[in-house]
Amino acid sequence: MQQIHISVIIPTFNRPLYLAEAVQSILNQTCPAMEIIIIDNASDPEHNYAISRIGDLHPFIRLIRMETNKGPGHARNAGISQSCGNWLLFMDDDDVLSPDYIETCMESIRREENAEMVIARAFCFTKGRPVSYPRDAIGAVNLAWYKDDRVTAMLINTITIGSCLVQKTIIDSLRFREDIWHGEDTLFWFIIMQKIKKIAINNRAFSGVRQHRDQLTRKNNAEGAAILIKETYVRMMLDSMAEKNSWNAFTLKIILQRVADGYWYSMPMLRRFMSHPLYGARMMALLVGKRFYRYRVMLSYQILKRKPPDFSWLPQS
Repeated sequence: MQQIHISVIIPTFNRPLYLAEAVQSILNQTCPAMEIIIIDNASDPEHNYAISRIGDLHPFIRLIRMETNKGPGHARNAGISQSCGNWLLFMDDDDVLSPDYIETCMESIRREENAEMVIARAFCFTKGRPVSYPRDAIGAVNLAWYKDDRVTAMLINTITIGSCLVQKTIIDSLRFREDIWHGEDTLFWFIIMQKIKKIAINNRAFSGVRQHRDQLTRKNNAEGAAILIKETYVRMMLDSMAEKNSWNAFTLKIILQRVADGYWYSMPMLRRFMSHPLYGARMMALLVGKRFYRYRVMLSYQILKRKPPDFSWLPQS
């Protein structure tokens, strides 16, 4: 049985209060990580003391200070280079983990022989507000889909930075793009999904994605240029495809149309479906299946009286 040593990598910039809660959620784990690597992206001087205090919370926390802020991709890459674990978990500094996140993910790794990646659950939360699951879930889909067609599952459902653990050997020389400050993780996972051969899934591990006004997705990059439009990211994924698989290319074009239209069932989208009837029918079946899965989960709580996930560990005040 393989030894599992997890390095958690967290870039941060000027958000010690959020960072403290993110780090505390790791320290509260029922099964500890091997190390927490905090990369301070040259936070303003008034935050240095608070961030240093967080770095002193535990001996396995390592604080690395960057001289200039070159974005989250650059910071994550520095974390990869400095990490000692054989499994990596990337987090944003405003995310939190459920207390059994690492333990249950490790169970999935051990259960799924030769697993190279674990896909867990993620949901959006706003501090002080109740969470409704699966309404607030990100990509509330049957995770088994990732085992059958991981690239398509990722493209249709999206994937968050903190909902995956990946074996370091799979990352190898791959790094996050450093020329963009938003969406670099999506491009990273898209390439990873094409590399891996076996995925483990975990329905019990939850990553909480905080919603607030200070999110990086609402900001510009260091040069002051606006965040790239979503169509550009889709085209980047098309360009980065290792093999020009016709189904994946069709899916990316569907996603491109979805971004342009804002919803799934526009006339241009229907024309896309009809351009390749076989693929179009397959895509429609996947979209309908995704919707029915969400309804099935909701009804199971209401009719079968299943116990909903416990979110009492979320920051409340």
